Amino acid sequence: MHHVLKRCLAMLTAAAICCAFSACQGKEDAPSEAEMIGPELPETTAPPEPETTEPEPTTEAETKPPAPAEAMVEGVPFYTQRGLLPTGCELVSAKMVLEFYSGEEVPIEDVVEHTTCAYPEWKDGKGCAPHPEHAFIGSPYDETSYGCFAPVIVEMMNQLLPEGYEAVDLTGADLQDLAETFIPEGTPVIMWATIGMLNEFPWRSWYLMDEEGNPTDDFYNWMALEHCLVLVGYDEDYYYFNDPNRYAANTAYKKSIVDERYTTMGRYCVVVQPYDEEETIDRDRSDPDLTEEDPIPEPAPIETTEPVTTAATAP
Repeated sequence: MHHVLKRCLAMLTAAAICCAFSACQGKEDAPSEAEMIGPELPETTAPPEPETTEPEPTTEAETKPPAPAEAMVEGVPFYTQRGLLPTGCELVSAKMVLEFYSGEEVPIEDVVEHTTCAYPEWKDGKGCAPHPEHAFIGSPYDETSYGCFAPVIVEMMNQLLPEGYEAVDLTGADLQDLAETFIPEGTPVIMWATIGMLNEFPWRSWYLMDEEGNPTDDFYNWMALEHCLVLVGYDEDYYYFNDPNRYAANTAYKKSIVDERYTTMGRYCVVVQPYDEEETIDRDRSDPDLTEEDPIPEPAPIETTEPVTTAATAP
């Protein structure tokens, strides 16, 4: 009996060892969870984001802050043309802006002297004169003369402005954009409209001259009440001007009527902007045939109708 028990105990011990060995072996060889559900799948990720590109740089108009509801340029001198230059509103307006930037008096005689003027004349049986973009037609001292447009004023101002500034012709600009861009930064705007913002109408006509001063078949109608003045401010309803046809500064005109007159008169306008002398030299040096030893070329003169151009003098 004792031997039987010992044999049974030995058999049970052996069986237990076998079971333990089998259990360890089975755990090592058991299929993983992934193997139980099929082959291992690639690691999943969130759906790819659609490809994006860097946004295009926004323009200055898109990035600049909204214009203030009202703005005023302070310190623009005021002069009336009355008793001074009866038809020279353009020159008196320019004088105001020239003095704003120079900080000193600019004699009106200097302004007139540097302005290209041309009288109408008869040639080949035709009354003819240059285009007002090329010369002041007549004399600003003469009550029966006409006037000029932006290119003539730009040419004159660029001879009289202090170093570091230049007059720029922005003809064609939208009036609201013009005002909201320049007035808040303290830049007055010379612009063309009509006297008192009244309705313009055709007044006098002449044949235009070609570059040699000969009459062409192109006919030009001068509009009565043409006027030039200096925009110095705006608010919700009005534009404010140093109007040389008045006796005091800051004349207010309704925005809607100013925009209408400005448009019908051709959207002529001029502003003065600072420039960097070094950048100007660099632009001149962009000529591949120009060496460092060569002198900087003088800017080309603005073409004018020289055969009929004379400096205006007091009658």
